[in-house]
Amino acid sequence: MFGVKTAKLQLTPQWQHALSDYVTALQWSSVGDQAAAATAAGEVVLFAATGTATPLQSAQEQAVNCLGCSAQGDFWAWGGQAGELCLWREQTHERKVLETYEGAWIDTLAWHPTRPILAYGVGSTVHIWDAKEESAIATLDFEASSVLHLDWHPQDDRLAASGHGGIKVWSQSDWSAGPTVVEVPGASLFCAWSADGRYLGSGNLDRTLTVAEWGSPPPWLMQGFPGKVRQITWSMPNTASGSPLVAAACVEGITIWERGKQVKKGGWQSQVLQHHQERVNEIAFQPDSLLLASAGQDGRIALWREGRKLDQSLKTFSTGVSTLAWSPTGDRLLAGGSGGEVALWQVSRRAQGFG
Repeated sequence: MFGVKTAKLQLTPQWQHALSDYVTALQWSSVGDQAAAATAAGEVVLFAATGTATPLQSAQEQAVNCLGCSAQGDFWAWGGQAGELCLWREQTHERKVLETYEGAWIDTLAWHPTRPILAYGVGSTVHIWDAKEESAIATLDFEASSVLHLDWHPQDDRLAASGHGGIKVWSQSDWSAGPTVVEVPGASLFCAWSADGRYLGSGNLDRTLTVAEWGSPPPWLMQGFPGKVRQITWSMPNTASGSPLVAAACVEGITIWERGKQVKKGGWQSQVLQHHQERVNEIAFQPDSLLLASAGQDGRIALWREGRKLDQSLKTFSTGVSTLAWSPTGDRLLAGGSGGEVALWQVSRRAQGFG
């Protein structure tokens, strides 16, 4: 009996644009075929699926550090070194500066998963904002340090914030109540909920990874990284183990962790992925998948099947790949370069022989 033996990934270039500086952030709209890019020169550009570019903000010599789109695709928000929280209304094509913070940067923001509510960090405070009403909802004090990263729980109203000492988690049901704290050694640089909301992970400054199963303390502490853990990302649950994979980027390597079926005996097991020759700048699992994409300062984008096996390695921008983002449907991959390049690939599988 004959059938398809293997199915290798195929990346087909769709278009490429050149912006004026290092691409600091990429974000897809959750609805429709739009994506936006921000740069270290302060540009914000909206791209249609065809590659048509619409400037939302011109270069201003101050970097835009964070960028995001609301759950319904009706608002874009960004902030950076200018200390301005900017909002773009898709319906009216209007850009507006909602808030200005003199002498402060806006380094991180996150939209609520279902409503037009925005969280963003300024110094040691987290601001919660209703974009539709253009009004402040709450101000939260992290106290111990600047807010380094934010992530909403995917299924409810919890908001996680990274900083010195760990992650603080507030509930929208009562912003005034004290947060739940997931302690980490040193500082949490990057926090992320798993897609099912079961786990909360933290990449840490002291070369560790913390993973907490929500409601089941204490958290696990993974050690042995050669440097600070700059970013983590979660896959869909693995059918073999019932738990998602968590990938952690550190220096030029990636470590994949998976919780075994026999939790008491096995706990979390790891595998190191080595391919990039320079720092890994971004990692992201394809939506609803175990396919991992990684972007390196060596100019390569790598695709890892089942989060472990190198399936494709693509040499892209000579100056390095600074960031990447999957489309919501997972069939397109957008990447930004250290030299201002923005490119889109179509991702598909092709048969590789018969057996």
